[in-house]
Amino acid sequence: MEFEAFTASELAAYLGAIPKVRALLGEPDDLDVAEVGDGNLNYVYFVTNAKAPQRSVVVKQAPPFLRLVGKAWPLSCQRMEHEVAALRRFGALCPQHVPKVYHADSKRFLMVMQRLASHCILRQGLINGITYPKLAAHLSTYLAHTLFYGSDLFLAPDIKKQAVSAAVNVELCRITEDLVFTFPFEDHPSNVYSLALPLSVLERLRTNEALRIAAGDMKWAFMNRAETLLHGDLHTGSIMVNEEETFVIDPEFAFYGPMSFDIGALLANLLLAYFSRDWHGRVDGRDPAAYEEWLLAQAIGIWNGFSEQFMALWRDHESRSERRFIGGQTESRAAEGYRAHFMRRLLADTLGFAGCKMIRRIVGMAKVAEITRIPDAQARALIEVRCLRCAEALLVERDTLTDIEQVAMLARDILRETLTHV
Repeated sequence: MEFEAFTASELAAYLGAIPKVRALLGEPDDLDVAEVGDGNLNYVYFVTNAKAPQRSVVVKQAPPFLRLVGKAWPLSCQRMEHEVAALRRFGALCPQHVPKVYHADSKRFLMVMQRLASHCILRQGLINGITYPKLAAHLSTYLAHTLFYGSDLFLAPDIKKQAVSAAVNVELCRITEDLVFTFPFEDHPSNVYSLALPLSVLERLRTNEALRIAAGDMKWAFMNRAETLLHGDLHTGSIMVNEEETFVIDPEFAFYGPMSFDIGALLANLLLAYFSRDWHGRVDGRDPAAYEEWLLAQAIGIWNGFSEQFMALWRDHESRSERRFIGGQTESRAAEGYRAHFMRRLLADTLGFAGCKMIRRIVGMAKVAEITRIPDAQARALIEVRCLRCAEALLVERDTLTDIEQVAMLARDILRETLTHV
């Protein structure tokens, strides 16, 4: 049977037939249904009781194709099962930062979940220049808990291996392998470039040997390091915020991979927002410098907060467990030395993945609104060139950038450059 998206009346009737959801929402005849999906993959509906607007949910359904492209790019609807499983797992580990799942239907490939009506998408908030005082603390907590508790540092080996096999997400991993690590570095028909972007910049992505080797390293790591359960697509469009709360949504790309991938994806999006702020701030009539520094402070705070909490979880678990990753006393010099070595490698990989993610958003098919909404072609090209310069440095110099403050300094230096050839 060919897939058809729900009509408003069909969805209201469907939800009314589920006792738990009916208890949340009320009678089907009272429900307002609005399709609001603007993402690349799925249909998303807001369902609200017209008589009691506080009674509202989100319904998400997976069509058997990539929505961004249409039926020419078929996909299995079973990706919704991966998303539901990931939300439930992450929700158990970090409930304060993950929305609740009220109902899941594996036959209709949909779920009903908590609506965050008083929150906005972080990407839009950043475009609007809004500061969120708890953002770095919340996201570092989310990353530390989800990444540590899904790894071999916490799970028993047999449990971890079973979890890896249950979380295989072939189709969406293939999308990442192609769209993030492969197509942007070749003249692929799926790539989309802004018209003013210099051809020499595009050619550099295809011919710079050091850059291509570094991207190959990151692709290999993505494909082979089943370290922990990842969100898999953690960008600023997958985060809902207000001044008090932060929620991470949309883990349909969830799989077991390198923990640095989630962190790198998030830092990449903060850097894209940083480089685009120069234009958005001036258009809004504000000096962009203060907000640019706030964005860099979020990147620094997320990495440092994550690192501190991750190490604390690791030490605490080993102090309570008979199993040690490094043999001997938990607080031995070797154990602490290994933890420090582990975090240095994790930062290097994080920066490599951030570089790949930034390049993908500039030359690949899926863009970011903070850049695509810039109508001045030359101004946009200047920002894109800066983003690509930063991305290349993160990839090629990832082993020499030994702390997150150096990354912030790199971004500041690139922003100050006068790129007269654009």
